[in-house]
Amino acid sequence: MLLRDTKSSVRPCAVLLDEKENGWKIVRMAGNIREEIEEGQVLYVYDEALFELEAEREETAEDIEADFESWWEYGTQEEEPLLTLEERVAMLEDYIISGGEI
Repeated sequence: MLLRDTKSSVRPCAVLLDEKENGWKIVRMAGNIREEIEEGQVLYVYDEALFELEAEREETAEDIEADFESWWEYGTQEEEPLLTLEERVAMLEDYIISGGEI
């Protein structure tokens, strides 16, 4: 997921990686970081890529930062929309009608 024009009073890290209780990792990447002055205060404005990695993945924040461009491309891809109930039922019907052949 790509979040544009995130604002912070603190300069963001290029890569933050947090591990959840189930072992999955949440990755936050900051790109296109720039300083702006608003009401006399310095703000950092940046784009942020946000995605999850499965529990079995072993990448660290350092690994991701070392290959920043590739991971940025991965993290900013548009998410595929979930199938609707009607689409799932139609797929099941097609599967059953075809005798279990795809």
